[in-house]
Order: sequence, then C-alpha cells, then structure tokens
Amino acid sequence: MLYTYVRKKVPMDDNSIIDLYFDRSEAAITETDAKYGRYCFHIAENILNNFEDSEESVNDTYLAAWRTIPPKRPNRLAVYLGKMTRNISLDRWKRLQNDLIAQRARSHPCYTAPEGK
Repeated sequence: MLYTYVRKKVPMDDNSIIDLYFDRSEAAITETDAKYGRYCFHIAENILNNFEDSEESVNDTYLAAWRTIPPKRPNRLAVYLGKMTRNISLDRWKRLQNDLIAQRARSHPCYTAPEGK
C-alpha cells in the first residue's frame, strides 16, 4: 500500500499574529481564523445557538481585533479574542431577545401602535 501524507500547516504563534496586526496585514485575520476560528465560533454558538448569528459574531470579533490591536498588544491572544467574542455574542443575544419581545408585543391583540408610527 502506498500512503500519502498530508502536511498540516502549523499555526503561527500569537506574537507573530499580533505583529501582523501591527503591520496592518490582512493576513492577520486569516491567521487568526486558522488558529482561533473554531474556538471563537464555539463560544458564540454556546451563547446564540444559531449558526449564522455565531458566524457574524466571529466576524465582528475579527473586526474588533483589527480595530483594537494597534495600539493594544494582548498578552494572551486566545483570552483577548474569547472575551471579545463572548461580549459581542451576548450583545447580539440581548438584541435578538429584545426584537423577539417587541415582535410578540406587536402581535398581541391589546397592542396599539404609538402615535406617528
């Protein structure tokens, strides 16, 4: 039998990824996703229980990292990204809950629309 070996790409270390952010290289997002994408998605999915909303939260996390890493230089990138993912996902969950409550209130027979709407 002939076996073929597939070499897995070794993820970059955190300091190298952070250096990419400081260099404003788009590869920072790619490397962040390769190393921490599943981790961030798992956090978001546990909060939101929805695939699409979880993907959006992870993408928002990458955007937040892009905007905040220079000037910040996190000591532990996994913790930094995990905390941002958690906060973004919780904010999204609260917004979705408020939308659901408002939708139920509007469909209630006693609901009257505010004037001017």
